[in-house]
Amino acid sequence: MRTRSGAGTHWQTQTVDRLTKKYGRYALVVGVAKRAQDLKERIESALEPSDGGLINRAIREVSEGDVTLRQERGEETAD
Repeated sequence: MRTRSGAGTHWQTQTVDRLTKKYGRYALVVGVAKRAQDLKERIESALEPSDGGLINRAIREVSEGDVTLRQERGEETAD
């Protein structure tokens, strides 16, 4: 069994907290899940998961602005 180091934990916590404030918890969970599913479907092609899995990669892509989450009408950002 592989043990996890705590190196990425602080970054992940800060990133998820910041994105939750920006998009809201539900929108973030749904958006990241959809992106991870999209990545999973593309694995059979040239894409391979890296850096701890598809969820981490999806969160990183949202955080870096490579992927943006759409907001439904009537939703406001929590600033």
